[in-house]
Amino acid sequence: MDGKSRLFERIERLYDVGLLGQAKVVVAGCGSGGSQVALQLAMSGVRNFALYDNQTLGEENVIRHACGLRYIGWNKTDAVADLLKDRNPDVHAELHNQDLMALPDLDDRVRGAGVVILATDNEPSRYRLNEACVRTGTPFVVGRVFTRGIGGEVYAYRPKETGCLGCLEMFLERKPQRERIREIDLVSQEERDAMYGLPVAEIKDSPGLNVDIAFITNFHTRYALDAIARGLPERPKNMEPIEQNYLAWGNRPVHPFDKHFQVQRFALPPINGCRVCEEHTS
Repeated sequence: MDGKSRLFERIERLYDVGLLGQAKVVVAGCGSGGSQVALQLAMSGVRNFALYDNQTLGEENVIRHACGLRYIGWNKTDAVADLLKDRNPDVHAELHNQDLMALPDLDDRVRGAGVVILATDNEPSRYRLNEACVRTGTPFVVGRVFTRGIGGEVYAYRPKETGCLGCLEMFLERKPQRERIREIDLVSQEERDAMYGLPVAEIKDSPGLNVDIAFITNFHTRYALDAIARGLPERPKNMEPIEQNYLAWGNRPVHPFDKHFQVQRFALPPINGCRVCEEHTS
């Protein structure tokens, strides 16, 4: 962007947005979560994106997605790229309308990224990306909204510093944050029908109101900015490091949360016995 632009005039003296523009961000999943995180990053000065999603935007997606009605029928990657460029014309977006699980060169695609935004809606793709990032030493941040939008969680993987997604799952199996909390794709068909009366294909991507999701995507974005800042030669001013790499947020007092807007956070180092960490970091 030329020197005459006033696009970042109100924030550039506070946050060194020019430094953030150096990073490349891989967005794995351009749905309700990934689209919102990508937009917030672009509005923070990030310019280089690689967008991955093999689905098109439907009318039923719009009420929670960053892209509106005029994008119905577009590939989600194309829609998100167009939206990002509307906010910042200097955004460069590589578009990949592909299934991540079918990519044989996933390691090469994440290697060198400032951060991977892990925003897919299923466990197999998350764990495949987790392994690729551990193998290549690439930071990622994953965000997940709990069923019915009661809350969610964000986890940042920091190579050689924190545990991976496998470590997190091993740890949370013994913690109250996850007791009786399951994502919608892990809930039985009978429970889906009882809660929503919708088939699997529709309810799998229906975790709550957009305002419920927005809390999690905002935390997701903030952790992603922290990951980018950690990899820069110079850390942007007024962007202090986040000590903890896990955050659980409760939107309302439904088990395991006992009040509105409850937050739990901690730092998670690598855990002994994690197959992924032991295999790929030794």
